[in-house]
Amino acid sequence: MTTKLKRPVLLLIACLAVPQAAPPCSSLALVNGGFLVFGANYDNRFAPGQIFVNRRNLRKAGWERGTTGKTAEWVSRYGSVTISCAGYQLAWGGMNEAGLCFSTMLLAGTRVPAADERPPLVGAYWWQYMLDTCATIEDVRGAAKGVRIADTQDHYLVCDRAGGCAVVECLGGKLIIQDGADLPVRALANAPYQACLDYWASKAGQPGNSYSSLDRFSRLAAGLEKFENGSGAAAVDYAFGLLAGVAAGESTRWSFVCDTGERVFYLKTYENPKVRFVDLKKIDFSCGRPAAMLDAHAGLEGDIMAAFHDYSHDEVLAHMIQALKYFRPGTPEEMIRRVLALLESFSCEPVKNQVTW
Repeated sequence: MTTKLKRPVLLLIACLAVPQAAPPCSSLALVNGGFLVFGANYDNRFAPGQIFVNRRNLRKAGWERGTTGKTAEWVSRYGSVTISCAGYQLAWGGMNEAGLCFSTMLLAGTRVPAADERPPLVGAYWWQYMLDTCATIEDVRGAAKGVRIADTQDHYLVCDRAGGCAVVECLGGKLIIQDGADLPVRALANAPYQACLDYWASKAGQPGNSYSSLDRFSRLAAGLEKFENGSGAAAVDYAFGLLAGVAAGESTRWSFVCDTGERVFYLKTYENPKVRFVDLKKIDFSCGRPAAMLDAHAGLEGDIMAAFHDYSHDEVLAHMIQALKYFRPGTPEEMIRRVLALLESFSCEPVKNQVTW
């Protein structure tokens, strides 16, 4: 790709990966029977979304270069199910087949690390990289040392199947990953984690009822304290109940819950409040098959895997054009077509000793 063409494409990827007018969101995680149940609300005026089944053994690359001139390159080790308001390969939340799951939340004041020798990836694509290559929080920590997160205004809650969780934030130009003893409450809203934790500690047992980030975090913290181990179905229901308690009416466009023990992704949306699910154990993630996709608001219930269809260039393009009209009015459609062509250009590369689940 010529330098003349590369910069507009990269700017477009950043536009897609960093929606500017995003209202607040909320996330949580609880441990049930030794495995983790993860949940998140996506709150935004922009409603459309798509669910993708992403293949393993796909060779991918970034386009921006680190200071040494290197770009990120990798082969996806794990398949994943992701949900996005931005488009293909730009994950807004989801889970991989190893049970690693994450969600995205706006954080005012986010400032990413300055350019260095690490090749950069924009936020939503950085998270697809993590789902592609990581199974644990330690894996995420290690991967973050080699690939720099760029062009994000968000922070994130990420958890693994064994119950490890971390908050990932870019504050003061540094990537900060809090986990273990530094993460006593597995929840996140739209204020820095430490500010939420301090507020909760000062008002323990008395969470307010407002929609502020601090009060939403406090309500989630109070609910997590009350949780008692039960069946997987009961834990999923409990997580959806906590999310409903911090929802913003129709502005909460979707809520998803991941049962990492069973590796099942559950979803309900404002257009379709019926719970539907995708069982990752039953998905063929092999690279020889096309990626699969589905409208996040499709009028379905129960097991929706049979409703997925092969990846559609036309559907994804239409979605990306609609997203850019909302998030970045005036973006030329030709630029959108160009970046989508790049994201669709990745090819299969078999990996030896592939992990299966």
